[in-house]
Amino acid sequence: MALMKFREPNQVRWQGVRPGHDGTQIQARNEADNATVLIYTVTALKTLYLCTAGLSTYTAVGGGSFLRIRTDGDVFWLDLLSFYQGVNLSSVNPVITFWPPLEVPAGYYIEVRSSSVGHKVQGYIFGWEE
Repeated sequence: MALMKFREPNQVRWQGVRPGHDGTQIQARNEADNATVLIYTVTALKTLYLCTAGLSTYTAVGGGSFLRIRTDGDVFWLDLLSFYQGVNLSSVNPVITFWPPLEVPAGYYIEVRSSSVGHKVQGYIFGWEE
């Protein structure tokens, strides 16, 4: 995995404003209803530094909700968030934050999945690529 380029050699004695990054900010989301739907694919030759990921449901139908990362060969890599929601529970909204950011390699993709008809799930991510 690549090293983040905003690191300083002497992090104990920072002066002034902490440096940012030289990448492109990424914000993406998508919704699934009894399907697996792509949210984002990491650009070739880049690394995604994932800072935040979340799931939202807004349904009275029970089912499973998943936010996952798969490799460029469509192999399961990491389950970011997952839960099963019972019938008549109105909303569940877990969020996970990574610091330092989770490094996701080029070609990997992030997807959201709903396991039953009428179980609407929205997945979202925030980070940057460089």
